[in-house]
Amino acid sequence: MKTLASLGLFLLVLLFTGCTSKVQITLLPEDNGKTGVIAIADNKGEKHTIDKAYEALDISQKGEIASKQETQESVHTKYAEVLNALPSKPQSYLFFFSFDSATLDTKQFGELKTIAQGINNTGVVEVICIGHSDSAGDKEYNKTLSLRRAKAVAEKLTTYGVPKALIHVRYYGDADPLEPTTNNKPNAKNRRVEIILK
Repeated sequence: MKTLASLGLFLLVLLFTGCTSKVQITLLPEDNGKTGVIAIADNKGEKHTIDKAYEALDISQKGEIASKQETQESVHTKYAEVLNALPSKPQSYLFFFSFDSATLDTKQFGELKTIAQGINNTGVVEVICIGHSDSAGDKEYNKTLSLRRAKAVAEKLTTYGVPKALIHVRYYGDADPLEPTTNNKPNAKNRRVEIILK
């Protein structure tokens, strides 16, 4: 059996009944309701495609495929244990900086303290602080500035009790703008640190 295309979230479950077993693939919607597409070829080379939320393919041990439409309720009832075992989705927070600055505004301290408390009270296993800059000025200087910004946020989180071992610092200078601009153009939205909690 050959996978032709695969996009989106899906639930793959092995179902065992007596001596025979089958696989069920169920397409789950994203948080925004959108779905991807999954296409599988059966043992005869015939393509089977699912592209609707909770649509499923049952695949027999012989490679025969049957499609069916599940409901949200049936999927959540049948696969509650599997769905509950899925990791939480990453959370993301943005902190913006003044031009040519790696200093946090004191108004941001309260939000960082709240984030740190959330990290310490939940199962967050990784905190990524990603520094960015706009494209105004020298590229190497901006890369260093984005590192300083990421370190400033990481250090403030540690002062609020987040273990250093959880924090990873990354920095990209002007390479990953939130709002693309021409070179050497200042842009406040690109002077930022993104915190990602996993």
